[in-house]
Amino acid sequence: MRIISIVIFFFSICSFAQNPELEVKIDSITSLNTNPSNRKFTIHYHIKNRTNTIVSFILDTKSTKSNTTNSLSWSPSYRLYQENVTIEADNIFNTKNTQEPVKKMISELRSNKGNLEQYLAAEQKKIKEQNSKNIIQSIIKLNPNERRTYTITANWDKNRYLQYFDNEYYLDEKSTHYIDLHINLFKEELYERLLPEDLNTIKEDKTITKGWIQSNKMEINFKE
Repeated sequence: MRIISIVIFFFSICSFAQNPELEVKIDSITSLNTNPSNRKFTIHYHIKNRTNTIVSFILDTKSTKSNTTNSLSWSPSYRLYQENVTIEADNIFNTKNTQEPVKKMISELRSNKGNLEQYLAAEQKKIKEQNSKNIIQSIIKLNPNERRTYTITANWDKNRYLQYFDNEYYLDEKSTHYIDLHINLFKEELYERLLPEDLNTIKEDKTITKGWIQSNKMEINFKE
């Protein structure tokens, strides 16, 4: 049953159409060397309602991931280019520390190994409750022709060698690099992650739109 759900999920993503109601555009990118081994990028972008009616969508603007690992998320994806070549890697930027939650889970699993089923059931319940809350908090409503600005902060540890599965890349300091944003606007695809009361909220909101939107490309500074 789970395999069928995954297949349906991916089919619905593939059947997405570009959304004509919204525009996403990168306005500027600033960079700052915070220390010899770290460069902080701030990407300024906006989303605009192109229509004469209220348009809502579900988007987590507090996080972002590489397009290689973000197909199931309701947050923006970034894609990096070296000249005209796409860098298909998920470890370009260090956005947050993911090791502590993993360590915590391993510790809790060891402590609860006698009641593993109960522990996993409780964890799944907590995850669904948090996901449902996050989705509801991610609903954005734009008035007719309204434009709203956002920022993405990403840290680069100045490592120029990247590897993702069989893909290997070197970020050449003499090359020109670009970045763009891709956003999937989900609705029905999120139903299984919602609590009943939140599911009703999403279903009843007829202003929520779906589809995908793609930004412009903008140069980003990986030079010395």
